[in-house]
Amino acid sequence: MSQRAYSFELVPLTSVVDFENLSSDFDCDNEKINRFLKNDCQAHECERSLATFLMIDKEANRLAGFYSTSIGYLTSMLKDNDDMPGEKQRNYLNLAYFAIDREYQRKGIGSALIKEVFKSTLVVAYYIGIEMIFLESVDESIGFYEKVGFQLVKGVSPEEYHRNGIPTWNMNFDMFIKIDDLYRKGYFPYENNFIINNIEVIK
Repeated sequence: MSQRAYSFELVPLTSVVDFENLSSDFDCDNEKINRFLKNDCQAHECERSLATFLMIDKEANRLAGFYSTSIGYLTSMLKDNDDMPGEKQRNYLNLAYFAIDREYQRKGIGSALIKEVFKSTLVVAYYIGIEMIFLESVDESIGFYEKVGFQLVKGVSPEEYHRNGIPTWNMNFDMFIKIDDLYRKGYFPYENNFIINNIEVIK
């Protein structure tokens, strides 16, 4: 069987002029994500509550996938050296949405896109300081995220629900991957996102 070579463009949603037509046929087999893309995505972009990037099949002029991100933080309780309670803020990049059209699934395209997320996250981490990428995964996507390095946040796993006869198709599961782990896995930020600025001060 001959293999098809795909060529994609990864572009910000704000640079696409025919987004409605481009997104109209998108179907990732998850109706909630489909609705977000078609009905709510642009509003979040205008409000700057999420930034969305589109993966476009150049040859077919078709939307193959997309992801949306924002910045968030977790607050954890801890004790200092004097055993006094305190809080620590852990900044993270929230991978709010990540989806591949059903026609492009199981072809390595999702893995290629998540690697782009990793590279762009490392640029963000360089400038503002974040500890991890955090996401909420649907049950059927957990295996994919684990394969690329994400871990389930400690708690009840889908398997434990299944053993007790509880369906998980409508649940979300918290997952994360640390910035340090990305570096250890050999990921590096986009070099062209770093700019050396010369600053002159005249007194």
